[in-house]
Amino acid sequence: MKFLITRSEPHASQLASRLKSMGIESIHTETMSIEPIPLSGESRSQLMNLDLFDYVVVVSANAAYILADHIDRLWPQLPVGIEWVAIGKASALKLSEEIAELPPSCIHTPDGIDSEALLNLPIFKQSLDGKKVLLVKGEGGRDLIQQTLTEQGASVTELPLYQRVPAYHNARIAQDRYQEGLDYIQIASGDGFLSLLALLNHNAAQKIRIDRNVRWIVPSERVAQLLISHGVNEAAILVSNGASNDALIEILTSQSV
Repeated sequence: MKFLITRSEPHASQLASRLKSMGIESIHTETMSIEPIPLSGESRSQLMNLDLFDYVVVVSANAAYILADHIDRLWPQLPVGIEWVAIGKASALKLSEEIAELPPSCIHTPDGIDSEALLNLPIFKQSLDGKKVLLVKGEGGRDLIQQTLTEQGASVTELPLYQRVPAYHNARIAQDRYQEGLDYIQIASGDGFLSLLALLNHNAAQKIRIDRNVRWIVPSERVAQLLISHGVNEAAILVSNGASNDALIEILTSQSV
């Protein structure tokens, strides 16, 4: 059995180790590269006015790492009175590791790892009229958080700090591994799937077919629908309870792998 891991490190190596303990051979091809976006004058101004925001919402560990670096250079002392919110424990951990004055106990973190879970936090169930929210994220992506908080009366400022681009340097490796045959492919996000398609078709003589005998593990129904729209057989898709390694192992176990 061959299992393709497409997620980034260190999660990829951790997943590979767990799969090995289950007797599953895995290979790793990272499909996306993260590129920081240089601060524009407007973005720098937003960070310089960090103390004017009531909430800072961080949507990923990448956003947390880059934000912490900017804060370290622009704020000798972290401003007080801000409610810090992070999607996922990895994002919260990265914030607390990189910002000494921000212990984990001061960061609101949902049990889930998606926008819906974050919006269900108790702090967002109260009135947000007149509240200012800084939404720290990657370029593009879903706009559910921005829309929902705005509808609840908040003024939301988006601060994109990085962009996800296909890791074209891995294109030949991805193509070779796909053509050799795979049993499972792990997909962590919609962007991850689209990046994999970009790699598989990069400089290819003909477009690679994706309706092969392979099973895809995805973190949500939303991502599953994206795969179906690109020709993946619905019966070949396994939907796990989120993008964590624990969720992936759980869905594999349920398949008696």
